Amino acid sequence: MKKISLIAAIALASSSLGAASLEEAIKGVQVDGSAFIRHISNTGADDGGSDYIMRLVLDLSTGNKSGFNFGGGLFYHYGGTPTFGTRSDGAVDGSRSSRSAGISGGNVFGVSTLWAQYGWEAANTTITGGKLKLATPISSATTDRGVGALATSNPVDEITIALGWFDSWSADNQYIGGIWTSGNNGLGASASMGNNLSLIGVNGNYDNFAFKAWYFNIGNMANSLFGEFNIGKEYSFTAQVAYTDVYNSATLALGGGLLGANLGTNDVVGKEISSSRGLYTLQVATKPTDWLLARAGFVGSFGSGYGVALNNTASFNIAGKWWYDNFGNGRNGFSWNGQGGIENTHINLWYLAGKASVSIVDIGLDIAGISGKNQFAISQGNNGQSESDKTFYEITPSVDINIAKGAKLSAYYAMVFGQVDAQRFWAQVSYKF
Repeated sequence: MKKISLIAAIALASSSLGAASLEEAIKGVQVDGSAFIRHISNTGADDGGSDYIMRLVLDLSTGNKSGFNFGGGLFYHYGGTPTFGTRSDGAVDGSRSSRSAGISGGNVFGVSTLWAQYGWEAANTTITGGKLKLATPISSATTDRGVGALATSNPVDEITIALGWFDSWSADNQYIGGIWTSGNNGLGASASMGNNLSLIGVNGNYDNFAFKAWYFNIGNMANSLFGEFNIGKEYSFTAQVAYTDVYNSATLALGGGLLGANLGTNDVVGKEISSSRGLYTLQVATKPTDWLLARAGFVGSFGSGYGVALNNTASFNIAGKWWYDNFGNGRNGFSWNGQGGIENTHINLWYLAGKASVSIVDIGLDIAGISGKNQFAISQGNNGQSESDKTFYEITPSVDINIAKGAKLSAYYAMVFGQVDAQRFWAQVSYKF
C-alpha cells in the first residue's frame, strides 16, 4: 500500500480546496477550551491514596454563517443501519466523551460534542441539535451530555426561555458510579440512559433581581423541579429549592438495546430508594470591594431523601472542597443516584467562605459543617463503600496564582475532623483559552 505523509496530505487538500476557500473556512472558527494537570494526595483514618488527573477540553465552532453555526472536529462516526431489537437509547455513549472498548470510568479520548445550530436574529431564538453538553441547573455542563435538541429564546432582554428534549443522555456520576452501579447486574454503569429527558426553563435577570424556574421529566423514572431567587449585588441573598419525585415503578432504560432494569425498592447496598427528595439552600454574600468576597449559607433537605440532581453539586450554593468530592463517582453530595437517593436520609450543611485578591494572588478559606442522617460514604470502609450518618467539619485554606493571562496555579489543603478524619493536599496548573 502506498503511504502518504501528513504534510503531503495537507498540501493535496489545500490544492484541491483552493487557498482562498481554506483561508475563509479557518478565518471565522471560534476556539474555546481548557486544560489542567492536577495532583491529589489524601491521608487520614477515613481517606487515603494519591493520583494525577489530566484533562484537555477543546470546543470548536464555525461562528454565524447565514444563521447557521456548526461545532465539532475530527472525523467521527457512530452507529449503523438498525435491525430489529436496536434502539437509539445508546447514542450518547457515556458522559464526558465517546468511549472506546477497554476504556473505563472517567478516562476518555474522543469527540465530546457534535452539533448544528440555527438562529433567528429577529426573534432572538436559536435551536441546537446533536450531541450537546447538558448545561442545566441540575447537571454539569463540563461532563454531562445528551443527544437531542435544545431551543432558547429571549422574547425580551431580561428573560431567557429554554425548551429541550434528549433521546439519550449520560450524567458523569451515573456512568462512573453511585448506588446503582453494581446493582441490577451492573446495569447502572451502562454508558447511556435511554429514559428520555425533557426540560423547560425560564431565567430572568434584572439589575438587582434574578430568578430561575425549571421543570424536568425523566421518562419512566422521575419528575424534577428547580427554582432560584436572588436579590442584591454588593450585598445579596440567594435561595434555591429543588424537588425530585421518583415513580413508584421507576425503570432504567440502559444501553442501545431493549435492555432495562426495574429499580424496585432496593439499591446495591440493600437499602430502600427514596421516592421523594427535596433540597434547599440559603446564602448571604457581600462583595464590598473588588478584592474581597464573603459568603455564609445553609443547606437543608426535606422529603425522604436529598438526591435531587444529575450531578453531585450541580449549581447549588455550597462551600468546602472535600466533603462532596471524596469519591470519584460523586456518591456524596446531591446526585440522584448517590447517598441522598437512599430512603429516609437528610442532610444539613452550614458554611462560611471568603476570598481576598492581592495583586495576582487570590487567597481563600472555606469552613463547613455537615450533619444529619446523611449516609455519608468514606473510602476506607468495607470494600471502599462504608457509609453511615456522620457529623464532621471541614476547614480548607486555598490559593490561586494568576501566573499569566488564562494560566493559573492553584492549591488547597483540606482538614476534616469530627466523626470523619481526613486530609487532602490538592495542586493544579491550568490554562483556559
